[in-house]
Amino acid sequence: MSKGTVVTAAEIARLAGVGRAAVSNWRRRHPDFPEPVVGTGANPVFRLDEVESWLRKQGKLSRAHPVDALWRGLEASRESNLEELVADIATHLREPGSVELPERVLVSLTELGAQAPDELIESLCTRLFERQQRQHLVTPPELARLMVELAGTPITTTFDPACGPGNILRAAAEAGARRLLGQEIEPALARLARARFGATADVRIAEGDALRADAFGGLRADAVVCDPPFGYRDWGHEELGIDPRWEYGFPVKGEPELAWLQHCLAHAKPGGTVVLALPAGVASRRSGRVIRQALVRRGAVRAVFALPAGVLMSTGIAIHLWVLRNPTGDGVNPVLLADLGHHQPPRRGQVDWTTLGGELLDGWREFVDTADVGEVPGRRRAVDPIELLDEDVDLTPARRLPSRPVALDLPSLRRERAELIATFGELAELLPEFRQAQPQPRTLITIHELAKASALLLRQHTGPLELDEEGSSGPLVLTGRDVANGTRPVARLATTAKDEPIRLREGDLVVALLAAGDGRPKTRIIDRDDLVLGPNLQLIRVDDERLDVRFLAGRIRAGGARASSTTASGVHRVDVRRIEIPMLDVRRQRVLGEAFARLEAFETGLRAAATTGGELARKLADGLAEGVLAPPD
Repeated sequence: MSKGTVVTAAEIARLAGVGRAAVSNWRRRHPDFPEPVVGTGANPVFRLDEVESWLRKQGKLSRAHPVDALWRGLEASRESNLEELVADIATHLREPGSVELPERVLVSLTELGAQAPDELIESLCTRLFERQQRQHLVTPPELARLMVELAGTPITTTFDPACGPGNILRAAAEAGARRLLGQEIEPALARLARARFGATADVRIAEGDALRADAFGGLRADAVVCDPPFGYRDWGHEELGIDPRWEYGFPVKGEPELAWLQHCLAHAKPGGTVVLALPAGVASRRSGRVIRQALVRRGAVRAVFALPAGVLMSTGIAIHLWVLRNPTGDGVNPVLLADLGHHQPPRRGQVDWTTLGGELLDGWREFVDTADVGEVPGRRRAVDPIELLDEDVDLTPARRLPSRPVALDLPSLRRERAELIATFGELAELLPEFRQAQPQPRTLITIHELAKASALLLRQHTGPLELDEEGSSGPLVLTGRDVANGTRPVARLATTAKDEPIRLREGDLVVALLAAGDGRPKTRIIDRDDLVLGPNLQLIRVDDERLDVRFLAGRIRAGGARASSTTASGVHRVDVRRIEIPMLDVRRQRVLGEAFARLEAFETGLRAAATTGGELARKLADGLAEGVLAPPD
């Protein structure tokens, strides 16, 4: 380990797998925490070897697998960006001594011993791609395999002119392609792609801008499979006006994807297949309709598949898969249009590729075998090209598919209607009656003063809290977002968490410290014993002989806006300690607490009824519009 390697506090946090605030706490609480070598204010810098020694001594940096230790060192390093470091390591593993590596990296590689280069390179690549998944650095492996399957097998030569670190080419190699060709504009990614293949395949990866400096001018591949960069305008429009690749029309500056599409077609042999991942707008933008028209007229378009929004972690842009062929002049065939939007991922990037890919490929194989496909309303259809050649030449699948028939369950609708009517009756019962009251002089006391008088206990989680929403067996954590949105807790305390959590009890009151809209705080009275206090929450535990918790909750909701400040983003930050509470005897508090509780239940039920009623109204409207429902005679 080089004694000259330094790290910031944020990099120390990544090394230990904690938040930035934890490092600040360690510096304050532990006199033996390493002293900074540069800077003493908000941005101190520390020696990496001293920090690792301290973390290990404190049990905050375990003896991890050597690959994990190597990766942590790479993350903490500021000598180069991660893509370059991983590319350098991969190149060194293929050709020892061909690149100069930092001393600490060489030491870590020595500790790894005789681990197979292929395994180590892929292990580092996996970590790199996971860390950079919010950048469009790499095509997800599952998407790469799906695109290669659309290209068909067997394939002798596969070409990817924007290959990145080579995921599509690796998928093609796994599918049996014997010759792999790629081009990549980023030198580090091109080097990484080369190193991932080593000498096990006939592979050539060229560096450079494929549109401006095509490294494969005479190539005609069996299949061209590509996930080109999205939406950039500096693609060479000014220099490439008379390029022979624009066989279907010269793309305008704002249509770089149609330049990539034609570049790929120009590199496919006659009858060869092209598979592209493109933004959904390419299918419909008016600026591209002339080129789309030429593609359809000449039979270049074979299929367009609309993937569900959110398939890529890096962007929320909806993606289409285009399947094209380099026409041979043997006529124009139907075009398969399919909309897979019903496979909506629960979160961006979390796609059930097995189910999605199975449905997509089943329809595609039927279409390839028969030039037709069983029509599924709203999902897929084989379209005659003449139908696409209207004024817009819009190839968006959803706009060319027949609507799915409205299927309504009449007994279920009647049951929902009856339940909604019953709910409205229950809400009327919840709404408390009221009378005119004569205002009386009241003494007010802040929650801070009540805490000092031991009438209540205030607690808040101040340090970082390690959460894990999936797979953890730890207790559920109630967060400020849960309370503010009125949702149930889903996050769990990570089993690796070191700090003792604050466990909630039945009868505790929690207040969300951030509030939107009118600035009124959101509260929740805990009715279970298996929750942990999470971030952005203030816990209030009352002495029930002196305070009624329902009265306190209602008073905080009603009067807490005066104790909030507004941030630059329009969110109100609540200072619970400043909220004022009238000094009333506990019996009077309980009477008011009952009224506050009824009002809160009324408000909660009203919101739920509005959601349910809105959904029921939409179903009934659809049924009336489609003629499957009718009003009574």
